[in-house]
Amino acid sequence: MNVNEQDIIQFVIDRVADLTSRPELAEELNGDAPLEDAGVDSVLLVNLMMQIEQQYEIFYEDDELLQENFATARLISQRILAKRAVQTEV
Repeated sequence: MNVNEQDIIQFVIDRVADLTSRPELAEELNGDAPLEDAGVDSVLLVNLMMQIEQQYEIFYEDDELLQENFATARLISQRILAKRAVQTEV
């Protein structure tokens, strides 16, 4: 699957809108908006991470599961792209 940063950001934003039951967030959020401000708590974050792992065929290691790694859609996107780059090198 060929993905780019903007596609991932939009995926994350769409999932946040779904998980928070606030469809307007799909239009209001941008890649740099703090997800916590959009209502993403620890429970929603776990659900979001599981959807990301499934969608992008990645696995988060325990030491990556820090809230600051998931603060914005852009940070999430950058981590996904980095993980996928490592996977293709192997």
